[in-house]
Amino acid sequence: MRICFISTGTFSHIGAYLEYFAQAGHEVDFVALSPSPPRPVRVHDVGLGGAYPPDGGKWKYPISMLRARRLVRRLKPDIVHTHYATSGGLTGLVCGFHPTVVTAHGTDLNGGARSPIWRALLKAVFKQAARVNTVSPDLTRLAMSLGVARRKVVELTLGVDTVRFHSDGRTAPRGGEALRLVCTRRLEPVFDHPTIVEALAILKAKGVKFKMTFAGDGSLRGELAALVARRGLGSDVAFLGAVGADAMPAVLRAHDVFLSASLSDGTSLSLLEAMSAGLIPVVSRIRANEAWLEHGVGGFLHGVGDPEDLAARGLELTRRPALAASAPGLNRGKVMAAGDRVTNMRRLERIYEELLGRPAAIGR
Repeated sequence: MRICFISTGTFSHIGAYLEYFAQAGHEVDFVALSPSPPRPVRVHDVGLGGAYPPDGGKWKYPISMLRARRLVRRLKPDIVHTHYATSGGLTGLVCGFHPTVVTAHGTDLNGGARSPIWRALLKAVFKQAARVNTVSPDLTRLAMSLGVARRKVVELTLGVDTVRFHSDGRTAPRGGEALRLVCTRRLEPVFDHPTIVEALAILKAKGVKFKMTFAGDGSLRGELAALVARRGLGSDVAFLGAVGADAMPAVLRAHDVFLSASLSDGTSLSLLEAMSAGLIPVVSRIRANEAWLEHGVGGFLHGVGDPEDLAARGLELTRRPALAASAPGLNRGKVMAAGDRVTNMRRLERIYEELLGRPAAIGR
């Protein structure tokens, strides 16, 4: 197949799609709506040049979309797959190519569904698409609320590399040792890191020993570092900054508990990586997380924006050694069953083949 992927150039997950389908022997083109780092496939930059600021540059996208339309007509792919129902999805609508698959990853649909203008645009995007790929049950419900028929929805996450994210070599904490806590979410408002910091202050006041690592970077790093200092947590909290994909498995295996206070999400690949690596999740009670974690069984769900509840869940974890012992195997099993990247990408490959009326490859 000749597959054309369309997204912003810096979309963090697009590389996994490009790499898988290129390695599977398909002819892959990547149409980047904004400047892209090097990729393992042909990259067609239809942006207007220069790095786009995080909070600006969106006025450039309509021109990029028109450029993408001309390019897709010239490339003549078998299938187009757009990412983010807003930027990439709208580009797919402008291109008017059939068949097109559009993937909603979370913030695009969670935010867009609340805007009257975006609701109308998303309805048009989904109507034009041959398949709407959602990455969580909550996004499926949102897509259907915009008029998408259930038969048209493919609920499938990108998944994680369960070979690289494993628990081999991870040492379990001994009694009396400090809890090794980690958060790998970007330091941006939607992930609500201040709730984590405030919960850590509560735990410290209650005498709980811990070492907290924030493995990620973002616009709020300075504010969070200042909050950590104000709460007297400077010796307990470390900021690693951005961590490359190759280094992340080792970072996770050096910790025991994965924390996330996200306000909204699709299926969090950070959560799946942690579960696959044998960590115990303590994450916000949002639908995307509830789809993967049963409260009090494989980990804990805490109230959104509620540091006292998050701290209480941390205390509960220290008092339930049986859960701490059973959770790693249980959580990895869940990821292997529904969040393994190779398995999920093979399923996506079959969907492409079905849309093109081709028989699935033998053995897939």
